[in-house]
Amino acid sequence: MGVPLSAAVTLGLLFFLSVGLNEQVVKGCRCFQRRPQQLYCDSDTVIQAKITGQVKETKLKSYSFEIIKTFKYVDTNPVQFIVSSPGTCGINLQNEEYLLGGNVTNGVMSVNMCSSLVKHWDSISSIPVSEWL
Repeated sequence: MGVPLSAAVTLGLLFFLSVGLNEQVVKGCRCFQRRPQQLYCDSDTVIQAKITGQVKETKLKSYSFEIIKTFKYVDTNPVQFIVSSPGTCGINLQNEEYLLGGNVTNGVMSVNMCSSLVKHWDSISSIPVSEWL
């Protein structure tokens, strides 16, 4: 006694759909890994910052912070907020110190996994950031 054809087709379809969906979930954010030096050069602004909290979340995660040291700054407006997309390439920052590099528009620095420099300050090597170039 075999499995009815409609049940076999349904099971096969469910199997292929679950494999396909699992593949999408596993992939997550895909981007080309770049060296910190390249991320530094490509950033408008690079700062050592202490995240002090998360501002009310809307479409973007927005963080308040204190600047400890500025390594590079191009925009004429001071950075007021750091934002990250809540999607798979977004970043969740904790109330800790970071080396952050990203693009600034109207006082808002955007950071993400692919094109931004985001490192816990404690993980930075003893080579001064100013000597990376």
